Amino acid sequence: MGAVEDNQLVVSPGHCICIRVVVPPKQSASGSPLTNTTGLTKYRPLPMWPADALMVDLVQTSSKLDNGTEDPLYSGARITVSVDNFRALTNDHDTLRPHVYEGTARLYDPGIYAVDARVEARNGLWNAEPGQTIPVYEEEAAECAITIRVKRDPRHPTYLDRHQNLPLCVDGDNPGRWVPESNLPGSWKKWSYLYPAEDGRVWLPYWCRLRRISHAEFVFHMSYMYPAVHWYGDSNSRRTLRPLVSAGKWCHRKSSLERLDCLCNDAPKDIFPSEWYAGMPVPHWYRVHTHGINGSEIYLDLRPGGGRTDPRPILEKDPVDDRYLPDFVSPGYGNRNDHFDLYYLFTRGTQDMYGSFWSRDISRDAIARYPSAALVVFQMVTWDVAFGRFDEFVRQTALLVRRLKKVYPEAKFVYRSGPYWCCRAPEGQDK
Repeated sequence: MGAVEDNQLVVSPGHCICIRVVVPPKQSASGSPLTNTTGLTKYRPLPMWPADALMVDLVQTSSKLDNGTEDPLYSGARITVSVDNFRALTNDHDTLRPHVYEGTARLYDPGIYAVDARVEARNGLWNAEPGQTIPVYEEEAAECAITIRVKRDPRHPTYLDRHQNLPLCVDGDNPGRWVPESNLPGSWKKWSYLYPAEDGRVWLPYWCRLRRISHAEFVFHMSYMYPAVHWYGDSNSRRTLRPLVSAGKWCHRKSSLERLDCLCNDAPKDIFPSEWYAGMPVPHWYRVHTHGINGSEIYLDLRPGGGRTDPRPILEKDPVDDRYLPDFVSPGYGNRNDHFDLYYLFTRGTQDMYGSFWSRDISRDAIARYPSAALVVFQMVTWDVAFGRFDEFVRQTALLVRRLKKVYPEAKFVYRSGPYWCCRAPEGQDK
């Protein structure tokens, strides 16, 4: 158990922290409690989910060595640990009374942590359905006077200095933290940890290691594990496919990270054909090679009577700087030319819009001429949240799952959810 010293909770590495958040009733402009909340009850929270949207993080603000100096491994790292598994301890559908929530988190890295708590939306306002007014986003900060100090134990296996001693991860579901690459010891080889994100931070799990996998090695494993992939999804998937089919050459220069098409806008047609932006869904076939797609195989229009190929090269508008491309290729992979086939169809979740609808587009007849899929990827939610109702989404999803099992009885499935910041904005605001 932890001890409280001068408004500071002191715990050992791995201690489970319990956080409670009290959300008071919404007040009027004059500061007095609201007595009429009729307008707040029309926004229906999802079953089993809190009525209030909470974001609570524990942020490391300092990590000092025994001599009083900042530990270079953690200096400026601002390690952030999310508080998850929130549950309501009171009736959070009562808009006239305080709502109390409880969540948990585990802290491993030594140092002082402050509570960063925000209420993003109250009383189900985050779930505005079509036809309802979309509230303006008004984040509210919550106050907490207590900090948390995690004791230093350099022998603890999760301590950053011992990270290279951990075994390799065998799956992707491992808790960890983001650490600036500049904080990592110079003795670490770059291939021994993942590529940094756009902000220069690296994801490091607590109990295992993730290493870099070059595109050549990825294609090799796909060629024998999943030689054919069928992929259904919207523009969020299209952004994922761009670096995949270009062997990492798309938007990988640091200078390109400020470009709108690299940050969020997938409208530029630098890789994909105009048909991808037209009304009717157009399936496309790719043969993904060790070094990306060959010029004659960039995409193929597979509509009935189709067969056109386009030799346009897959390169970003700026010259590619090799320093920002994958810089490690496992021995034996550099001279290989493996490949796997990828069939992609643009879908809009469960929505029947602009000529696209899963019930018409996904069938045994539609995929009969393509290589049998060993893996099926389906991405949804973005269009459903923007244009659909939750009850209809639940109904359509059940039907979709049954259809996928019928069309692909032997395949494995990967589900990709929508992005976190998604998908509707108040009238007059930028989408």
